[in-house]
Amino acid sequence: MIMKKNLNWWLIFAGIFVAITVLVLLICILSYKYSVDFRALFGGTDPGSIGKAAQGAETLAQRNERAGWVSLYLFAGIIILQFLCLMVACAIFTDIRKSGENHETKLARIANADIFLDLPLYVGLFGSVSSFMVMSVSSSGGQLIAYSSTLVGIIFSTCMRLALLYPLKSKLIAEEKNQK
Repeated sequence: MIMKKNLNWWLIFAGIFVAITVLVLLICILSYKYSVDFRALFGGTDPGSIGKAAQGAETLAQRNERAGWVSLYLFAGIIILQFLCLMVACAIFTDIRKSGENHETKLARIANADIFLDLPLYVGLFGSVSSFMVMSVSSSGGQLIAYSSTLVGIIFSTCMRLALLYPLKSKLIAEEKNQK
């Protein structure tokens, strides 16, 4: 019975993650295709707008467009990874909260699970570092990834600490003091 309940929970978890992934990718791709302003954020241009290429050669606009798509996918991947970090942290802290362990053990497990609250910062750092590779082809797309991935990582990490860690830890500390 417990095994089936855990399997159902993981299937729901996977379904939500797939739905978030598809939604993020769909929004990003459609916005890139149909919004000139959104495309410009990633350095993408209309492939026919800049210069003509010699037979078989790539135009500057085509190169910028390809770099724009790479930037877009990297940006979407970072956002998706941030949501994955959020979902994993929620699962870990829910497991700690619902466990039948004593307060001291729960507090020790919270201290051990602190790394999951830092994962969005590491994903943001990954985005910043990977943006340097994109900057070698398209400086505007790389800058957007560098700044936005770091900012999103900070926001996700802070929100997770405020919404997951603080209430659970406060409750456990209060319950521990009441028992003494």
